[in-house]
Amino acid sequence: MLLEAPLANLVGKFLKSKKQKLSLRFGTHHPCAETLDGYVVDIQKSHIVLCTQDDFRLDGITILPIKRIIKCRDGKFEACINKILRMNGVQKKAKVPKWLARCETIQEVLRALMKRDIWPGVEILFNKGKRSAYYLGPITDVGADQFSIRCYDAAGRWEKTYQLGIIEIFKLNFGDHYSKVFNKFMRAV
Repeated sequence: MLLEAPLANLVGKFLKSKKQKLSLRFGTHHPCAETLDGYVVDIQKSHIVLCTQDDFRLDGITILPIKRIIKCRDGKFEACINKILRMNGVQKKAKVPKWLARCETIQEVLRALMKRDIWPGVEILFNKGKRSAYYLGPITDVGADQFSIRCYDAAGRWEKTYQLGIIEIFKLNFGDHYSKVFNKFMRAV
């Protein structure tokens, strides 16, 4: 069970995960009560950076605004998962890219992704947090409060460029298997 935790307790768990290379489960403010599992590899004032893990393997980087995190679990299930991950050497691979560690805000993350031509997945929350939408494709512009992303749909068709509010971001991810394979395909068509 994920326990409610005050921010100070969450930050303590983030630091423990980063220092000891421990995978944690993060409960979030999401319409589907989404949870994420991973190693905290960087902590900023506005967000954390996770090396996301799934099925006992690393699966990309997730940038998660701290305001989206409501719970953090570090219990017996995570202890078992961490033993398995250590046995397989997975935690040794959990590292933050140097350029990402220099990004102190979400805007800086978006600008760095755009500059490096990394096509992220961006999930936003809207309708007062009751709905979510996922966008995948290149970031084309970053402003103070908004950014633009040219995305494609799940049928492999290019859509329009969307302007989204930075405050709406639920999470950013890149380097995961899904986006790497789909982005490679879309860059070729």
